[in-house]
Amino acid sequence: MSVLKTWPERIKARMKELNLTQEELANKMGITRAAVTHYLAGRRVPPLKQFERLANILKTDVPWLYLGSSLENPTDIKNEALVPTHFPIPLLEWELVAQFPDLTKIKQEKFSEWVPRFHIDKTPTFGLRIENDSMISPSGHNKSFHPGDIIIIDPNAIAQHGKFVIAVLPKAKEATFKQYVVDSGIRYLKPLNPQYPTVQIDDKTRICGVMVNYIG
Repeated sequence: MSVLKTWPERIKARMKELNLTQEELANKMGITRAAVTHYLAGRRVPPLKQFERLANILKTDVPWLYLGSSLENPTDIKNEALVPTHFPIPLLEWELVAQFPDLTKIKQEKFSEWVPRFHIDKTPTFGLRIENDSMISPSGHNKSFHPGDIIIIDPNAIAQHGKFVIAVLPKAKEATFKQYVVDSGIRYLKPLNPQYPTVQIDDKTRICGVMVNYIG
């Protein structure tokens, strides 16, 4: 495959090679033709999950479709002896986050699972797999994070009102994932699921990182 300048160009090229129409692509993806039109025009950027569907339908891999270059190991790697190239993102255990004040100091042998990085930024990021339903919103119109989803966090990003963060509460043995909320100068960790409590925090709570992406 030749390297094309943008991801819409690469999608169009593969559609042409496979003799696939916009309507056929929309049907295979389970979305509207209008949505496909927006993608091909570059007006909307598909989320990673949609890129995965596109890559499968277009018989290619996500890194080529997104970046224009393929990875040696484009899928999730579960064998610690096989670490994907292109600055892969290590998956952390929730307990491990609580043990290390500086996540960048965690040694590579602590990681046993990795996911590919779909962008060229070398900023240190880490992944965590959601394990419970505390971040599932009851409203279908709001963002939700389900068990099995992978959140990507930047340990150097600054927590701001409304951002989703990883935090370790005082004396907690593992980290938690919540929305960071500031109201009248008071800080809270808020779940999206109202069945879980909102927790007021202070300087004894350690903010370990801010979510910058997720794979749902």
